[in-house]
Amino acid sequence: MKTLIIMVIAGIALSQPGISAATSSENSAARDLAAAKSLAFGGVGVAGLTSEGERNLRAVLERPDASQQLQAALAHTSPAGTLYILVGLRRCDRAAYQKVFDSLARPSDDVEVVRGCMISKEPFRQLLSQIQDGRFDVYLSRAPR
Repeated sequence: MKTLIIMVIAGIALSQPGISAATSSENSAARDLAAAKSLAFGGVGVAGLTSEGERNLRAVLERPDASQQLQAALAHTSPAGTLYILVGLRRCDRAAYQKVFDSLARPSDDVEVVRGCMISKEPFRQLLSQIQDGRFDVYLSRAPR
C-alpha cells in the first residue's frame, strides 16, 4: 500500500511539470526570439538555412495569440530581439506594431546582422527604418529552408 501511495504521489508530481513544460514550450519561441543575439533573415551560412531567430519568429506567428506573445516578450529583449518582434508585429498586428514603433526608444547601438554568409554590425536606427519600409516582410512570405 505504501508503494502505491508513493507511485500515485510521484505520478501527480511528474504530471505537473509536464503541464508546465507544454505551456513553457509554447512560450519558448517568443523567449528565445527576445534573446536573439543577431538579426538574420533568409538563407544564412554556407548552406543557406533559415536562422534560429527566423524559425522562432515563424513559430510565434503561427500561434493564434502571436501579437500578445510578441508584445509580452518586448519586456525583456535584446536589440536584435526587439527588431525581430517588430517584424513579427508588422506582419500580424499593424496597430500594435505602430504603437510599439512610435513609443520605442531608438538607441544608437549597432546590431549584429547576418545576411547570407556575411556578418556585420548595422545601426539599430537604420534597421528600424528598414523594418518600417517593409524590407524584411518578403522573407516571411517565402517558405523556410
